[in-house]
Amino acid sequence: MQKLFNRLRGSVTAEVEGPFLERWFNICAAAGLGLWDVQLVEEGRKARVTFSHWRWKEAEELAAKAMCTLAPAGEAGLPSFLRRFRFRYGMIAGAALFVLLLTLFSRLIMVIEVEGNETVSDSAILAELQNHGFGVGSYGPGVDVRDLANEMLLDMEELSFLTVDITGIRARVIVRETEPVPEIEDDTKYADIAAATDGFVVDMNVIAGRPAVEEGQAVLKGDVLISSLLFNERSDGSGEIFSTQQVRAKGQVWAVTERTLAASTPLSALRTEGDGETRRRWGLEFLGRRFNFYGNSSNYDRECAKISILYPITLPTGQSLPFGLWQTGWTAWSETPVPVNAESAEQFLRSTLTRRVETLLGDGEILDAQWQTEQREGVITVTLHARCLEQIGTTVELN
Repeated sequence: MQKLFNRLRGSVTAEVEGPFLERWFNICAAAGLGLWDVQLVEEGRKARVTFSHWRWKEAEELAAKAMCTLAPAGEAGLPSFLRRFRFRYGMIAGAALFVLLLTLFSRLIMVIEVEGNETVSDSAILAELQNHGFGVGSYGPGVDVRDLANEMLLDMEELSFLTVDITGIRARVIVRETEPVPEIEDDTKYADIAAATDGFVVDMNVIAGRPAVEEGQAVLKGDVLISSLLFNERSDGSGEIFSTQQVRAKGQVWAVTERTLAASTPLSALRTEGDGETRRRWGLEFLGRRFNFYGNSSNYDRECAKISILYPITLPTGQSLPFGLWQTGWTAWSETPVPVNAESAEQFLRSTLTRRVETLLGDGEILDAQWQTEQREGVITVTLHARCLEQIGTTVELN
């Protein structure tokens, strides 16, 4: 450990010569000048010693007091190593610039992490932060976290809390999302329940309002199923209506419906094949900006596939820094028509139509399905005739 310390502070080896050599050693001891690696060259007149580099002046003065001479014989350690470059101004300027950039970049935000969000995406939060002047490359000590959080909460109603924790080059954006407000129907607005499509009513569940149709009745799209107008009859059994009342109709009406959907696809496709060597060029990613090391000379004079891959610099923890290399490759390609298997195409269209009907039905179900397949002029068409059970009632507000 002492050797390492001596190398960092620097040492000098000197030869001391004089008739009163012992007196010089005594004076050095009294002055606290530490000596090591002492070697006697001539008994009583000359010796080789080593001491700290920064005490050379003091050693010379003590040698003069003892009527001895002190001559340097060698240097070692960090100061002597750095002295070699004192006239190399380019290296000095480069080292100074490196230290300056290192100091600057250690205060810039390089990594931003978002925590606590579930429905709001990271990209949406980061984009809004960028709009407020905070992002990769921002000067960390210059960020007013409180003002930034207040501005973000004003612009993003989806968030109820936001704070930014900046540690070195890393910033943690901690958010809490706003609890969704349940949608409440305005019962003061009168509304009927009408048919969303044609159907044959099989079940009615009236919560509020007056049934306008009966089970087993066929209805058309737009027909009122549950009316908002209530009739109040006299209790004497005469059936006479003495008043009416307007309400907001509520309920469900299930009906058997007919759905017809069709989908088509060509029986040929274009297959892309590369027919040439891939040209690769490189670029630099720096704080979200890309700098290419090439011009337009890499473009082909015909169709080509272009693929760009970013190789970012990552921390040991796996976080990517806003620095890296872009590799862009161009591969010439050509298109060749190839036939499509008709059976596979039909199965694909059937599954597509089935998913489409299930989306339309919601909680309903398909009772029966009939398929029709037709091929004409290189195109296959599949038609689905489905008998379904679905809830056809929809709310229609009244003026």
